[in-house]
Amino acid sequence: MAKVLIADDMITVQHNLNLVLSSYGHEVVGMAKNCSEAIKIFKEKRPELVILDILGMKAFDEDLGKEIDTFDTIQELLLINKNVKIIVLTASPKEEYIKKALILGAKGFLVKGVSNDKIESTVQSILNK
Repeated sequence: MAKVLIADDMITVQHNLNLVLSSYGHEVVGMAKNCSEAIKIFKEKRPELVILDILGMKAFDEDLGKEIDTFDTIQELLLINKNVKIIVLTASPKEEYIKKALILGAKGFLVKGVSNDKIESTVQSILNK
């Protein structure tokens, strides 16, 4: 099973994903509420998989010296570890955002509110790519 970082600005989403992923045997090694926190935790914990909210995650990153969003974060995580698997999380599947995330290197996406089985099947599919 995988070591996972969850990055979402909503605590309830973090909590629910943590419960689901843990129930399938994954180890949630960190939870971040914004992009800057996600990068910091990623550097410390080195998860194999990052589930990253696509909107509402902007934050100023002191190390990078600028405000970063999900798209910047995808690029930064892949610079740190080119083998990390990234799944973007979205409340509404806007094609332009998902397409941009996939072009930048995300391996897949999840829509908030899908079933636990769909979360796990997506995670397994991405981990096996």
